[in-house]
Order: sequence, then C-alpha cells, then structure tokens
Amino acid sequence: MSIRMSASLVVVLLALLTITEGMSLRGMGADLRCRCIETESRRIGKLIKKVEMFPPSSHCRDTEIIATLSKSGQEICLDVSAPWVKKVIEKMLAK
Repeated sequence: MSIRMSASLVVVLLALLTITEGMSLRGMGADLRCRCIETESRRIGKLIKKVEMFPPSSHCRDTEIIATLSKSGQEICLDVSAPWVKKVIEKMLAK
C-alpha cells in the first residue's frame, strides 16, 4: 500500500470518528444497554428542536438526555454534567 493511500485512509477514519461524536444509537437499530455512546457538552441550545430525558433503568445506569437538532433531525446525546444541560433538565422537570 502506498504512503498516499495510507494517508488517505487515516484521514477518512479520522473524519468518521469526528462525525460520530455525541451520536445516539437509538435510530440505528442497535440493541445496546445505553442509547448514548458519547455525549456533547458544547452549547447547542439554539440548534435543538426537541429534548428527551431517559432516567436510569435496569438497561442503563446513566441518565441520558437526547436532543434532536432542528435542521438535520440528528439525535445528539448531551452531557448531563454540563451547566447548560442542567438548566435544560430543570426546565423539563418544571413542566
């Protein structure tokens, strides 16, 4: 394998890893214990269309917050320890 091809392969793999950051596995047909494989802590509040909260259960010991983005419809798992996410949770619980 040439050096150019190896470098291209590395770039593609890094791009795929970057795309999956904060993704939810819920819509992919994956039957895992927890829905979230990674979480997003950056402020994305203005991009969110809908937020769902999944409390700990027998299938997953973590509280999971999954936000659906307005434009793309992509589901993003939010970091429950991020200060802005805590405010979102408080608003949800107040309703």
